[in-house]
Amino acid sequence: MDKDYVGEEKMVKEMTSQEEDLIHRLHRLLGDRWEMIAGRIQNRRAEEVEEYWRKMEKKRRKEVEIIKPIAFRISSSFKFTMNSVDQETDH
Repeated sequence: MDKDYVGEEKMVKEMTSQEEDLIHRLHRLLGDRWEMIAGRIQNRRAEEVEEYWRKMEKKRRKEVEIIKPIAFRISSSFKFTMNSVDQETDH
């Protein structure tokens, strides 16, 4: 979270780099057990930690947008040759 913001009548403060690192490590170890993760971070609630995690995941997905290949069928009349373009123009 880049800035402090007010939402649903609560103030959520910016995560420090140490908190972010700890959240990433604990999530790798514990999975989505937000209560347990928040219990290891001083003055953080499970909802705050989970919200932080969801926002970071959404941000990562946007950065790593996967482009799926397009599959199509080639007509049986299509002829594939290994000739180079230069050789074809010489004929």
